[in-house]
Amino acid sequence: MFSCLGCVLIGIILSAPMGPVGMLCVQQTLNRGRATGLLTGLGAALSDWFYCWVAALSMKLIIGFIERHTAAFAIVGGLLLAVFSALMMRSRPSSSSAAGSASRGAGAVAAGFVLAFSNPLIIFLIMPLMVYFGVPQPDYEWWQYALCLVAVLAGAMLWWWLVTYGVERWRRSMTLATLHRVNVAMGIVMLALSAYSIWRGVRLLA
Repeated sequence: MFSCLGCVLIGIILSAPMGPVGMLCVQQTLNRGRATGLLTGLGAALSDWFYCWVAALSMKLIIGFIERHTAAFAIVGGLLLAVFSALMMRSRPSSSSAAGSASRGAGAVAAGFVLAFSNPLIIFLIMPLMVYFGVPQPDYEWWQYALCLVAVLAGAMLWWWLVTYGVERWRRSMTLATLHRVNVAMGIVMLALSAYSIWRGVRLLA
């Protein structure tokens, strides 16, 4: 039998690396409050959740499509990351930590989802993790797949809850000028990651 705890750990492991999505979540929490940061994490978690479904159901055609179009995903993801980076460096933190409007919340979920979704290679991390933690096999019932994948989503959201909690506490001790400098620094790092992603995609096309 598979372990729901193992599936929770899969969600945490997939979310934990502090890559572009993590930086965006931190930046949103610093500038717009914990609720917006958590919604950004939710978007990323939903993207990982989708890829978990692909892996769990062994959809070889989709995996093959991802492999054939890795370069395009890398280039598009790099361009999106560049846009997010520019917006990050231009944004001015507010003294209010209240959550934004409904449209802003939807935008945060979309930003987290799109940025995470642009890295389909994560599926090749998901697959061995599922094997290691004993994810349901093809002869298992549908509810066992569903229960495991709900646990993966719960693990991812647990991680983002912890991240936003820590950042929100740190935020209270920072001035607006310091927050802006953090934005610029994180934006520069993300621009570098964007350039690397585009360069990798161009090399794959060559």
